[in-house]
Amino acid sequence: MAIAKIEKEIAAIPEKKEKLRSAFETLRTHLSSSSFPISVPDWKDIDAHISSVEATIRRDFEALRAKEATKPPSALPPHSFVPYSKENPSTEEQPSAVPEHESAPRPELAALCANMDGKGLVSFIVNHRKDSESIRYELTPAIRSSPDPAKLVLDALDMFYFPSSTAKGDAVEKLTTRRTCINLLERLMTIEPNIGPPLREQALKLAREWKKNLIDEGSDNGMDVIGLIQLIVSYRLVSEFTVDGLLELLVLICRRKQAVHLCRSLSLTEYVPDLIEKLNHKGRQLDSVKFVYAFDLVDKYLPVPLLKAYIDETKKAAQDVRKKRNYSAESENIAISKQLGALKSVVKAIEEYNLENQYPREELDKQIVELEKQKESKQKESKKRTSAAALKNAGAASHSKVQNQQKPNKRSRPSTTTLTPNTVAEQTLPPGRSLPGPHGMIPGHPGSYLHPPEAAGFIAPVDFYERPIHYGGYPRVATIPPPYVPSQHPRPYGPYFYP
Repeated sequence: MAIAKIEKEIAAIPEKKEKLRSAFETLRTHLSSSSFPISVPDWKDIDAHISSVEATIRRDFEALRAKEATKPPSALPPHSFVPYSKENPSTEEQPSAVPEHESAPRPELAALCANMDGKGLVSFIVNHRKDSESIRYELTPAIRSSPDPAKLVLDALDMFYFPSSTAKGDAVEKLTTRRTCINLLERLMTIEPNIGPPLREQALKLAREWKKNLIDEGSDNGMDVIGLIQLIVSYRLVSEFTVDGLLELLVLICRRKQAVHLCRSLSLTEYVPDLIEKLNHKGRQLDSVKFVYAFDLVDKYLPVPLLKAYIDETKKAAQDVRKKRNYSAESENIAISKQLGALKSVVKAIEEYNLENQYPREELDKQIVELEKQKESKQKESKKRTSAAALKNAGAASHSKVQNQQKPNKRSRPSTTTLTPNTVAEQTLPPGRSLPGPHGMIPGHPGSYLHPPEAAGFIAPVDFYERPIHYGGYPRVATIPPPYVPSQHPRPYGPYFYP
């Protein structure tokens, strides 16, 4: 039987299973109304058995496909499908983590699996990642030897979102932990263990929570999505999710090399046209081309128009970037980088799918050269502006520093004398009367006083010659004082003035 025909029959399994379920429910209704008590099994048990058989068929089919792909082209049937890859046609379709042969597991690895320590198994692999080449050949037999491989791996999945304390602050260990969990799921699919209804329900609950987290967080992280899809496939949960929901998950990882393989594992081969339409609607025609060739839909979806549409979509996206950022230099660099990446990807696709005759690349090469020149010119202009701004700021700072150094230190102005109640009272006294005041020629320094006048609450007059008349003082007129006559100013007596 041809590969394409086998693939078509496998793709029809979900539809046939749905018809069987409908017939089974009709039979159950008929038997329940019968007078004879007949025990009828639960549909979940039947569905689990069918899913297990389906997984076996798919595994054998993938092995057959890989075997056919390794044959020389002349030995292949004329209409058989070969997954495309330039280096090795089978590498795109097979999980990269599954080795070709197995080795006896080391004691530590065997003990972790025998003890059903899923979290310890993940930690061991992460901590010994430098020895991954040896472990990869020991892992599958170690998992197979455990009492319950499906439960072992399901317990290990707790480490996907809740890693050990050693991995919380380390991005590398976190990424390695998630890859290890996905690796375990891939190996579980090849082992095909028995999955009882309770364990399947537990896996289904985890898958639904996983998907809800992706939606709530708006995450499009490829590693998270691949982990969820692999969980659905490995625990045979495809029938529990809608086709549209599964296609949306594939859209998120369509650029990954596992996308085509996971699409087949999800039994979505017949829905690939819907997937391609979703990708085209999102402006991801380049990813559509990969599925067009992988599922032999070239007659229905011409690759060259898809590639040209992808270039047009990229130009629109680049222009939107310019508008949103007001045509700044940064937006110009981002837009040019987007266009360059798209053109180079299209050129690579032309080479991979041998489309040179249908889509000559000369014009694309010219556009790439022109955009690279523009990008280089914009980068030089940006560097010049940055250097000029730095020099200007440095010059302004230096000038300000020099001015501060040359500026003289200003003395603070003395405060104006404030009138006190005594001064006000002195100005309001009648003519001929005055308050007692200090004596002598120099204000504030009467030669025969024990304390300065300020201590007694007196304020020295502002004018030198305007002094109060008291005890032989001078009149309050601006005249030259008379000569000093000692007899007119007797010296005071007492122990306080003379020793």
